[in-house]
Amino acid sequence: MHKENDAFEELSDLKIQKDNDKHKLDDIKIKQFGVLSDLINREMRRINDIIYDGKFNPPSLTFSGNAYRFFTPNDTGTGIAYKGLVVFDLAVLNLTKLPILVHDSVVLKQISDEAIECIMEQYAASEKQVVIALDKQDSYTPRTAQILEKNTVLKLASNGEELFGRFWGQTSN
Repeated sequence: MHKENDAFEELSDLKIQKDNDKHKLDDIKIKQFGVLSDLINREMRRINDIIYDGKFNPPSLTFSGNAYRFFTPNDTGTGIAYKGLVVFDLAVLNLTKLPILVHDSVVLKQISDEAIECIMEQYAASEKQVVIALDKQDSYTPRTAQILEKNTVLKLASNGEELFGRFWGQTSN
């Protein structure tokens, strides 16, 4: 009977220790997420202020429990949502060892021409590799065209300028 009592007490102690460890881990997670969101939010504010001259709200990232919230305060427009994604990606690129950033025209075409110009300047200033797909590049500002011309490594277009010289979706008739 003595062994059973010792085993029960040890099991009770282990359960208490497990609960204590869980609370410590939860506290550490909250602190780490706070540090992480603060770091990312400061960098997003810095980048956003460059793009918009400090006139528009930057995106914000917050964590709670096992969830996160990413939004731009007081603005729910489509262009702002995509701009927020680009600003977040640039912040992560700047803050980490991530070597490359890739953005598709679907993301970029929703953003205003003036903001695109500043985003292109951010891409060009990066010491890391940035790959973008951009449709209708001639429709942007002259400064954007200049940045694109200077930094373009590969340009694809119709009429023989396709990758490998042909349009892959076309029938071979």
